[in-house]
Amino acid sequence: MATEAERLARLEGAYNHLATKADLANLETRLTKWFAGLLLLVVINVLGTVTGILIALLG
Repeated sequence: MATEAERLARLEGAYNHLATKADLANLETRLTKWFAGLLLLVVINVLGTVTGILIALLG
């Protein structure tokens, strides 16, 4: 059986790959920017489609 110090060292060693609060905040910012950009592209695409349909119908 491992000693308490060995078990604690193994647990602390596993923390290196976990995200910090700063990492999560950075990720949230990046995702918000991506979603805003994608929303803008969807709006542009819809407006372009509607414009094309109107030109086809009225032209």
